Amino acid sequence: MNLSPITILTATTAVAGAAAGGLFYAFSTFVMRGLDRTGPVAAITAMRGINAEANANAAFLVFFLGSAVLAMAVGVVALFQLNRPGGWLLLAGAVAGVLPLIVTMAFNVPLNNHLDGVDLAGAATEWRAYLSTWTAWNHVRTVSGFLAGALLLAGLRYR
Repeated sequence: MNLSPITILTATTAVAGAAAGGLFYAFSTFVMRGLDRTGPVAAITAMRGINAEANANAAFLVFFLGSAVLAMAVGVVALFQLNRPGGWLLLAGAVAGVLPLIVTMAFNVPLNNHLDGVDLAGAATEWRAYLSTWTAWNHVRTVSGFLAGALLLAGLRYR
């Protein structure tokens, strides 16, 4: 394997996608469960704080958005090199690398925005609905991140 700019871009994107998948995995497997153990009012209050921090944390936003932008760049390159060995794997990995951003904007952010407006008097019902739906979509982000990393590395293997 040569260390061309495309190889470096793709390897960086693979690592970023897998790292994002790991972040989402941590949320799915213990952060959300831990919040659930605190009770609905405390869980909603804490999640509101987590969401506010995620929206204001420049390092997180650069990492999260940057991994999607890198995946888009790999996808564009892959489109022009589909006939090369591993080209289709790179394209599939790029699509999987963009999927967490799409899922976040289409599902997780609207759920977070809804949670911001929840009256804590109905916290138990609201938290149950939020927890199950948000976590299910977070699982999609988790798998997408790991899949992106694996597909991109597999695509590099054939180049």
